[in-house]
Amino acid sequence: MVQDTDLTSVDLVRAWMRLRVPASLESGLAWEAAITVDGNKAARATCPAGHERVLTDLAANVSKVSGVHQVGVRLELVVS
Repeated sequence: MVQDTDLTSVDLVRAWMRLRVPASLESGLAWEAAITVDGNKAARATCPAGHERVLTDLAANVSKVSGVHQVGVRLELVVS
């Protein structure tokens, strides 16, 4: 999920989320939640199979960019 966002004078983009990864997930894999800016991961956190993780303040530093950029949240499987 992405949206165009004006990041002028913005220091941080933050997200709150809860990851619940099923125990049935194949061994060696984990879920990764990431905040993206223009398709690049600016902040990320992983959670392995059978665990739950509450990310109360996943934050991406965007203080060095200005203007309109595509900001998003991505959930994907990664090798742990």
